[in-house]
Amino acid sequence: MPASLTRLDSRVEAALGTSIAALHAEEARLSAQAARVLDAHRALSKAEATVAFERIRLLICADRQRRVDDQLLADLSDQLEVLEDAAAERDQAEADLLARIKELQHRPPVAAVPIVVSAAPARHR
Repeated sequence: MPASLTRLDSRVEAALGTSIAALHAEEARLSAQAARVLDAHRALSKAEATVAFERIRLLICADRQRRVDDQLLADLSDQLEVLEDAAAERDQAEADLLARIKELQHRPPVAAVPIVVSAAPARHR
């Protein structure tokens, strides 16, 4: 897994108190709120990858060795629109993740249950 999948990785890790890699490894044991944060992070990671892919497609389209004509301009316009849509979806996924992080940070504190540890009885010889 890359060091950083999104620009919000450090905020996710701070909110959950563990690394992204550890979250994926311990997914089955996560609380409902932590699982929602992880799902939102996955959606944002996918959206980031889509934006990067569409950006490269736009660059490839612009880099073609062909005459600048109406067809090329139409192709560039179409690809730019696809990139804009992908960026809007990414922005929405980012807002969703931020909302999940806020929910997690503003959850009511869980009352600590004291654990009583007693000394083991002495062994008789």
